Amino acid sequence: GINAEYMGIKMKPAAKPSKAAPKAKPKTSAKPKSTHKVSSAKPKAVASVIHPSRPELITVSGPALDPTTPPQVGVTSEILITIGEGAGQGPLNVGVECEMTPKPLEVKDNGNGTMSVLFVPRCNGPHEFELTWGTAEIPGSPFICEVVGDVFRDPSLVIVDWDALKNAKVKKAIHFNVSTPEAAGPGPLQVDATGPEEPEIELSTIGTGRFSVTIKFSKPGGYDIGVYWGDYDHPVNGSPHHLVVE
Repeated sequence: GINAEYMGIKMKPAAKPSKAAPKAKPKTSAKPKSTHKVSSAKPKAVASVIHPSRPELITVSGPALDPTTPPQVGVTSEILITIGEGAGQGPLNVGVECEMTPKPLEVKDNGNGTMSVLFVPRCNGPHEFELTWGTAEIPGSPFICEVVGDVFRDPSLVIVDWDALKNAKVKKAIHFNVSTPEAAGPGPLQVDATGPEEPEIELSTIGTGRFSVTIKFSKPGGYDIGVYWGDYDHPVNGSPHHLVVE
């Protein structure tokens, strides 16, 4: 039989467009397309190699890929791998790209010539599963399933370094960091600003669940900085933050 095991999960960053607030143009970052909106590496399920592999003899099906039975947030779903005669022994590699990596994500050897990729989605939207058998992609990969259901977000767990916004000066960039623990749920991070003139806003990912925000003001005056987790209905603690630019 095929002995399967799986490795740990990380996340791969991806960009998400943002919407502008009155008088300002926000920019937002990182869809942990995926772990967190922010770093997503691909989880791997690996089986030992014994013979040359022929991925064209692998068939992929299962309820997760059936549009009539879409996966739901928080509910275990399955992709079924049928190993045809002469396909070899793999290994089977499973990579997933999405806003927040499913947890758990595992591969099960069913002992009857099939393997199951079992996963519990933590966010809705498209999940792309890259499946390889041996060193080659299985025909049809990546397989995309659309996860439905409501996600849980807790913006109160997001930490913003508001103190870094003190002493803001015209035409001098200021930087502050935002930390988003996994328990806060999927992002993305959204930032906007309102004031006398539209400032420049840039977001960058500096680690898993960690962002750096850069703002540069072109005119002095009072500004309100808004920080949101997931969407504009989920402001974080202290948002909007008022500051005076000199």
